[in-house]
Amino acid sequence: MIRARHQLTFQGFMVIAMVTGAVIISAPLIDSAGFPLTAILKGAIGLLAQAFPFLLIGVLVSGAIAAFLTRDFIERRFPKSFGAGMAVSLTAGFAMPVCDCATVPVFARMVRKGIPLPSAVVFLCAAPIINPVVIWSTWFAFPDRPLLTISRVGLGILVSLAIGASFALIPVRSNVLRTGINDEADGFGDGADTAEVRLHDAACDSRACEDAMGSGAPDPAETPGVGVGVMDRVVAMMRHAHDDLFRVVPYMLVGIFLASSLRVLWGSKSPAWLTHHSVVISIALMMALAFLSSLCSSSDAVIARGFATMFPTPALLGFLVFGPIMDVKNVLMLSSMFSRRFVVRLAVTSAIIVFAVTALIAGVVR
Repeated sequence: MIRARHQLTFQGFMVIAMVTGAVIISAPLIDSAGFPLTAILKGAIGLLAQAFPFLLIGVLVSGAIAAFLTRDFIERRFPKSFGAGMAVSLTAGFAMPVCDCATVPVFARMVRKGIPLPSAVVFLCAAPIINPVVIWSTWFAFPDRPLLTISRVGLGILVSLAIGASFALIPVRSNVLRTGINDEADGFGDGADTAEVRLHDAACDSRACEDAMGSGAPDPAETPGVGVGVMDRVVAMMRHAHDDLFRVVPYMLVGIFLASSLRVLWGSKSPAWLTHHSVVISIALMMALAFLSSLCSSSDAVIARGFATMFPTPALLGFLVFGPIMDVKNVLMLSSMFSRRFVVRLAVTSAIIVFAVTALIAGVVR
């Protein structure tokens, strides 16, 4: 089953490669018809070059979580209290230099490993906004407006905690992971060849597992560093990273192509109908633009700089805070791993909270 699934994935990538090659070859002909396909492809390649290194970091971190942190270990070590769990998630979000597309596989792995959903949601929402790379890029884009960088980080923390709290106050009563994603072995269903299964087998190849089972001691495969070699865990990490990468990249490519199309077709300036509106409407429009353009959070501040003279600060903050949390690319990637009901709830909750907070700021500033 595993081999068949990987073969299907490989065939899918071959189809994508063939279609991409055909599009590239026909680009000059399409350009001559008046559609700027070459410019869109160049923009998509540029966005891919920006996003892919961060995605690679994300899937490697996801694989490390799968291989080195077992469900039993996390359940015993992760804070049980709501406040402590939120604090740990915020700290992890700050420490991991990943963009929004790279946090999705890490978030999925955290949920599979048994981390409480509200805490994992806080990480998902905060990491692409408050990590050092994004802070630096925002400061670089707005060197003359340091308060904007501080406001983005502060709002990122506030909004992330509010979204996480909403899932704590109104818990999800059904499994949020799609069928076949969550099973006892933390894999992809049907007895998948997961890290924990492989590590359990590796541990039991020695007599440590049998002895532990007979004595009532913890299973060595459930205890990091006991009964399993480091290389076994590294190999398992790379296999998980491979699986996550092949699953996420097609969805990321769709979002990147859409973002490049919008940027080329709209030009460097926003359309006339986006300008000269009230602050509240400007916030809504900039949030919609952030959702559709699907920019990488490590570079979206540079794009926001282009709108700085056309929109008020609250609208820019709506763009910089909502985009990393929820955009077309993230919806597609989340939908590949989580139930539709959960994705819809997360998207709606995020939009309402970000809009409410930025509109409140607009009222206070005014």
